[in-house]
Amino acid sequence: MELLDLPNDMLSEISEKLDLRGVSNFRKVHPRLRQLKPITNNFLEISIIKEDNSISVNFESDFERQGILYKKTEDGCLVNQKTLVGQDFLEIALQDFAINIRYQKGKLTEFVVEDDDNNEVAEKVSNILKSRVKPLATKNFVLRVPNSNEVSNFLPYLDATSLKDICLNCNERDIPLRFEEFEHLEQWKNAEHFYCTVYLGDSGVLARLHHLDTVDVHVHNLYMKDLLPLRDVILNDASKFSIFTVNYTNFAEEEEFKNLVKTEKDKWPYVCFTCREKVETTEPSPQKFQAVSLQQDLL
Repeated sequence: MELLDLPNDMLSEISEKLDLRGVSNFRKVHPRLRQLKPITNNFLEISIIKEDNSISVNFESDFERQGILYKKTEDGCLVNQKTLVGQDFLEIALQDFAINIRYQKGKLTEFVVEDDDNNEVAEKVSNILKSRVKPLATKNFVLRVPNSNEVSNFLPYLDATSLKDICLNCNERDIPLRFEEFEHLEQWKNAEHFYCTVYLGDSGVLARLHHLDTVDVHVHNLYMKDLLPLRDVILNDASKFSIFTVNYTNFAEEEEFKNLVKTEKDKWPYVCFTCREKVETTEPSPQKFQAVSLQQDLL
């Protein structure tokens, strides 16, 4: 008797006993096996990380952690120390990832995509998400790639009701982030926390971030006129805990702004300055839970 002679319920039972790599291989054998009753994955964290000539894909839940390492070799690739002659490590890794992410049904706490090279993996992972029947539900999305604008290719395929945290940790810090490509999306409008290592230009960009609860961003030039509306947004919602951190290179009006805050301290949230080695703060008020943190970047 051959494998395909078995009834579908027995084939499904076999599939359910395999690990992630085994499931991927099993479903590749024949089109009929790909049409079996879907397996349900309920992982809490998923990460796919590209480094030089290897990719690691990790799936974590409350009870287990499964990691698969794909490495390039002279004659093919290694998959968890198993040699696959004539196979491309990148192609195999993405095929496996596509199958396993297809069956993810539960809400993730974190989804991480890291590509230290040329955004090739990030682009292909976003296409895999696009092919899913439903958007991927995750609370936290972390993108570590050279160009932060890859975020526009991911947000449409993440569940807008689940996504709360967006973290962009990118190598090319002076490539402008094109907000106009994604700020119309519900995923961005519903987000609460935003962390970005890219320089966003001048502080006029802060107006695009007023809907968020916590922010940590970088600008080259900080202007006092852009901090005034930020103050109003924070203080108009007394129930919201807001920490708005602006890392800046230049702030020509720094002393003028400090004097203004001291003079009108009842009209400002808690303001913390970190200027190189010196930290200055306004007097905290027990009624104020919001904060503006202004930090000078060390170049």
